[in-house]
Amino acid sequence: MRATSNSKDKNKADKPLRYSVKGKRMRFFESQGVDELVSICMGLAQELWVYKEKQAVIEDLLNQKNIILDKELEQHSFSEESRLSLDNQRQEFIDRIFFTLREEAESLQHSSKNEPDPPSMP
Repeated sequence: MRATSNSKDKNKADKPLRYSVKGKRMRFFESQGVDELVSICMGLAQELWVYKEKQAVIEDLLNQKNIILDKELEQHSFSEESRLSLDNQRQEFIDRIFFTLREEAESLQHSSKNEPDPPSMP
């Protein structure tokens, strides 16, 4: 059986997805800010797990190949360029984590008729 697509479905696929939701947001908790806090915690959990898994792979490979000692890890210091790069990555990480709160604050500053542009995702 051949799948047929009509022009209505094609037009839907051509439209970019909205970055934010227009109208009232679904709330799971009555207290103000709890939903946003849960969202932030879930974002942190996702970010943390990615790094924990990557770190476990790196440590396993280093241990298998006897390349680095724990003492060397503890005593390592970054070059100025590496430190600057890491600091920039940290700021991007913080921006991603608090994206939900920025989006909420910006949506409260504007009426529901004139929806603001969503904040830029780092």
